Amino acid sequence: MFIWRNSQDAVREFRPYFDVAPVYGHGPSLEEFTRQTPLTVGSPEQVIERTLGFRDYVGDYQRQLFLIDHAGLPLKTVLEQLDLLGEEVVPVLRREFAALKPAHVPDAPTHASLVAAAGGTHDVTVHAPADDVTGKVAEEVQPR
Repeated sequence: MFIWRNSQDAVREFRPYFDVAPVYGHGPSLEEFTRQTPLTVGSPEQVIERTLGFRDYVGDYQRQLFLIDHAGLPLKTVLEQLDLLGEEVVPVLRREFAALKPAHVPDAPTHASLVAAAGGTHDVTVHAPADDVTGKVAEEVQPR
């Protein structure tokens, strides 16, 4: 996904990264790729519309993953993407998905519901017997 204030600027800003990205570049054009895949490049309104449209062919779903840090985008651009997503896209998607959710679809699990289902607020963290990189057990690791 790549969001910008308007679709023309979104395409103009993203195209140079798309064209040379190992995953995207040197294949179909940006326009072809966005037609054939879920990759959405456009304004917040276009991202909202396209994302809501995914329900038409996948049915009801409760989680949406957005790939934002991709194609070699600079950190500043990624952070701007996060701001636009959080301020303009996610609130609308939450509202729309909640309104469209059929009664038979259960609520998505939350951290609080999973803790309650596990028997309360006790610590359910699973600790590895050893660090999978160094092989040291927790008692051997010295705090810095």
